[in-house]
Amino acid sequence: MVATASTPAVAQAIPGLPSLGRAPAAAAAPTAEPTAEELLARLDAARAEHRQLLAQPDGSAPLLAQRQLASARRLVLLTARVDALRTRSAVGKSSESLAAEVTPLAGPPPYSLLEVDRLRDQLETLTNQQTALQLPLKSLDASIESDLRARDDASVNLRLRRESIARRIPGGDPGTAQAELELAEITSQEAELELVQTDEARRQARDKLAALSEPIAQLQAEIERVRTQVQLDEATLRKLLAGIAAERKQLGTEEARLAERLARRESETTGSGAFRGPEVEALSQTMRTLGTLESLLRTAEVLWQNRQKAIDPHLDAGQRYAMAEKLDQGLRLMQERRRRLAEEDRLVRADLRRQQAYLLNLAGDPIASARERRVLEALQLQSDARERLSDGIDRLSVLAIRTRSDLGLGAPPSDAGEWLNRVGVGLSRALAAVWHYEIFSATETRQIDGRAVTVDYGVTVGKSVGALVMLALGYWFAGWLSRAVIRLIGTRVEFSPQQARVLSRWVNSILVLAVLLLVLKLARIPLTAFAFLGGALAIGVGFGAQNVIKNLISGVIILFERKIRVGDIVSIGGVAGTVLNVDLRATTVRGFDGIDAIVPNSNLLENQISNWSGGSPDIRRAIVVGVAYGSDMRKAAQVITDCAAVHASVLKQPAPEALFSDFGSDNLALTLLYWTRLGGARGGPSVDSDLRFAIADALKAAGIGIAFPQRDVHFDMAGPLRVELSGAAAPAPTPRGPQP
Repeated sequence: MVATASTPAVAQAIPGLPSLGRAPAAAAAPTAEPTAEELLARLDAARAEHRQLLAQPDGSAPLLAQRQLASARRLVLLTARVDALRTRSAVGKSSESLAAEVTPLAGPPPYSLLEVDRLRDQLETLTNQQTALQLPLKSLDASIESDLRARDDASVNLRLRRESIARRIPGGDPGTAQAELELAEITSQEAELELVQTDEARRQARDKLAALSEPIAQLQAEIERVRTQVQLDEATLRKLLAGIAAERKQLGTEEARLAERLARRESETTGSGAFRGPEVEALSQTMRTLGTLESLLRTAEVLWQNRQKAIDPHLDAGQRYAMAEKLDQGLRLMQERRRRLAEEDRLVRADLRRQQAYLLNLAGDPIASARERRVLEALQLQSDARERLSDGIDRLSVLAIRTRSDLGLGAPPSDAGEWLNRVGVGLSRALAAVWHYEIFSATETRQIDGRAVTVDYGVTVGKSVGALVMLALGYWFAGWLSRAVIRLIGTRVEFSPQQARVLSRWVNSILVLAVLLLVLKLARIPLTAFAFLGGALAIGVGFGAQNVIKNLISGVIILFERKIRVGDIVSIGGVAGTVLNVDLRATTVRGFDGIDAIVPNSNLLENQISNWSGGSPDIRRAIVVGVAYGSDMRKAAQVITDCAAVHASVLKQPAPEALFSDFGSDNLALTLLYWTRLGGARGGPSVDSDLRFAIADALKAAGIGIAFPQRDVHFDMAGPLRVELSGAAAPAPTPRGPQP
């Protein structure tokens, strides 16, 4: 118990810390910050107390283990506070030396671009330090609030322990109460030291931020001063490009060695069948990473050349904005690649850790250990290559950002002309943004070397407008070409005007379809871009458009079969006349009364049609003549035949003939059959009328009487024999078809 009694005395001897005999009001009074000597004295006292606690045997005193841990933590915090006090002045000196390093560029302008880049490197370093200090300040503020609450709780606990000792509650264990009081005092001191340490860290961060403000401002002012007075001469550019070329050469050597190793591993895998899949895959990934790194070096060469152009004062605003747009696009791509690379690096590091853990479990198998060690080495090479790629992307991004800055597009215009130039460039950029605005995108899958490769195409406003313009020009050209083709064919093959018009329409339709496909190909708009219309198009085809498509296909069949051609005389249903046009959807038939009928093409295929001109323009017609009983029938037949033979529209071959067709109830029927040609000088009804007039006169002159009533039987190609009663007493049946 002697050591236990002496511990409070040692604690009370540490200046500036809570003590047993000090009232709470006095503890709350503000005190001056301790000097280095006072802190050293506290540290010596804490060390002595800690040694006393460690010297006591385990279990010899209440709460001994807790007090030892708390004392050790207090000793660490005191040591850290002493070290912080010693380094405080060094921080101020380092800040002063940092500000002293900022020196302006000497000599007259123009200045070397590399010297300006050196200033920019310093500025970026200081800016990164500033950002790194600003971020923890918020967490330090939250930590101070938490430490304050912990310090207040420790002070309340200490006060309660003191009051408990002062009241000397009967029945309690004095040793345990004293140990609890000592633990509360150490905990209170520990909480106060943690609060002071957090506040010291915040103060140092604020001091460093304040020390960084002045050199950052100086560097910014110096860079802005010399921004328009820099140059990159040809000698310096050649030196830079030579350095990049040397780096590319070294990278090529590494790729060659890695390719040999990869080929050797692949041959071993193929020959022996050993499992070296992870090693080969890691080496292959490393090869691809080195190839990407080489492409970055080529991009760096282009950027340095563009940077020389960017600082050229004779570069106009349009070229500057065009270059800036390309740089912005490249920066976006590099940022996206950097994010993707970070995600992939996380997986590579996970594979590396897993391989390391797996290798530790194979210590007893030397063969497997050797194989897995090679896999680990390949994974390490892959990780190192990806780290180099990440660093290369960062350096390339910095180069692109500086090239963008060298264009000087952020400076205000100096005169009205530059203002107008800026406005014009702004409008052109706005129009370009609208022109390149992506309306929607389409995905197309292509088979390349047995592999499905997916390509994304964006359909922009510019592509759509350009496609419409090209489509209009192509439509005009298709019409002109179709007319020229028809004229050329017409000089070699005889066409009727109707046939030429139909052929011209079909040729024009085929050319327009070819123009549409060509325009989509030139505009790089895949047919899959209209896939979103598939549902609506399918519904339209299923309902409203099915008749149109059916008639369209029927028109194609009619055109190729040539069963019905322009100029043919046809009868379909109640319509009879001459075919004028065979269009895509319908056929135009002009009736004998001069009225045009529009017949859907599908009706020409689905219904029975009579084509009178068909394969031959010759048709046979019939006239029935009834003579009275007792007449010389042979003479009557000869008279009727002679009347037909002398008519100009009656064909000589086949020759006309008169047939004794029937013994009627009141007459003897003779039928005159003759052939005439469609499209002749007189039509069929006119020829029939002429023959009837001639027959009536000839029979009258021969003394042969015509019986009453007379029945006319007509033959035509549309149906069987038809009988018409010419007398008033007999009703006329409805004709089955018109007569040409």
